[in-house]
Amino acid sequence: MQSGRELCAQDKIAPQDESFDPTILKEPPLPMLDNTLIYEVVTDLKTPAAKVSMPDDSVQYVEKMGWKVQVFSTSDFFLADSIYREAVLKFGNEEVEKVFNLPYYKIRIGNCLTREDAERFLTRAQAIKYPDAWVIRTQIKVRVKADIY
Repeated sequence: MQSGRELCAQDKIAPQDESFDPTILKEPPLPMLDNTLIYEVVTDLKTPAAKVSMPDDSVQYVEKMGWKVQVFSTSDFFLADSIYREAVLKFGNEEVEKVFNLPYYKIRIGNCLTREDAERFLTRAQAIKYPDAWVIRTQIKVRVKADIY
């Protein structure tokens, strides 16, 4: 029979290393402290996206919450790709994007600032070929006039 003293695992205490000092870490600034997060909350705008297809000094794009029309969703990559190509042909001037949110590929069209604009676009999409299309609130790219100095 063994005594209770032999069964106790806490007899030896490991030495503690207390040399770590979190105040010397080189952490990036918190967004709330350098006002970038506050700017996003107040203006609903993020840092401007890369400038696209316009002269650098005239127009830029920013991301903002808005509306798109989702015309199709599937887990089949090849089917999504063919629907995407078809939508690009049918909606020539509108932005068509293929989004992957595991496990679905989603085909979305347009960049609408208001729900009413998206509803009009939905009617057009349903008349063309997509009777099961619906409106979705998501990030959109908005063209804004660039500041010229």
